[in-house]
Amino acid sequence: MALISPTTVARQYGVSSTQLRQWRRLGIGPEYFQFTARTVSYSEDYLRDWFSDPRNAGLLSGVTEAARETPCAEGRVRRRTAAE
Repeated sequence: MALISPTTVARQYGVSSTQLRQWRRLGIGPEYFQFTARTVSYSEDYLRDWFSDPRNAGLLSGVTEAARETPCAEGRVRRRTAAE
């Protein structure tokens, strides 16, 4: 089981680290592991299942719009087209 950081989750799934933190606080996001007060990790398998579950579509509706914008290395925002 590979564990990944919230920053990596944000980059791979288009969800901000802040949104992940809010979901953890509310107990509604993907399952996670908390080893210390400041260390949170997610299992890739659990993430894949959670993000593909249609029951979570309501939480992800705002995320899909946010996922259309990806920060560039220079700090600019690259807008994704519908084809991406």
